[in-house]
Amino acid sequence: MTEPVSTANWRLIAGVSTLGLAVVLPLFALLVPLLGLPMTQSALIGGALVAGAPEVLMLLAVALLGRQNFDRIVGAAKRFFFTTFFSTPVSRGRYYAGLAICLLSFIPLYVAGYVPSWMPAGHDRIAILAAADIAFIFSFFVMGGEFWEKFRRLFVWEGKV
Repeated sequence: MTEPVSTANWRLIAGVSTLGLAVVLPLFALLVPLLGLPMTQSALIGGALVAGAPEVLMLLAVALLGRQNFDRIVGAAKRFFFTTFFSTPVSRGRYYAGLAICLLSFIPLYVAGYVPSWMPAGHDRIAILAAADIAFIFSFFVMGGEFWEKFRRLFVWEGKV
């Protein structure tokens, strides 16, 4: 005779799966332009994948997991993320490499804005500009936690320099 399946077990599995889907779903918005849909439909689907569906799935995950389990899982993910990227100081070479990536990521944006004839047309232009945006975001993680502190201090007013 087999043991009955606990309701908490299926709720935990469903909640973690829903939470994982909510985290991964915005990445699928990058594939929407490749579907060849009209721009309005692409914008609607991309917006739903980035801003609508993840929030609804997070609420569903909280309902399935319960608030305490949800907070525990999200807290563990944040701790892992913080210790992986921000707890150890980065080397001078890594910092300058991240700074170079950050500054070089602006070149395609300026070329597209000021000399659009130099950029390829169609999906290639979108791919180049998306890669520049991703490189800009990636550079912040390459530069490490000390850069995040420097960046944060830009927005804090203090009476002394």
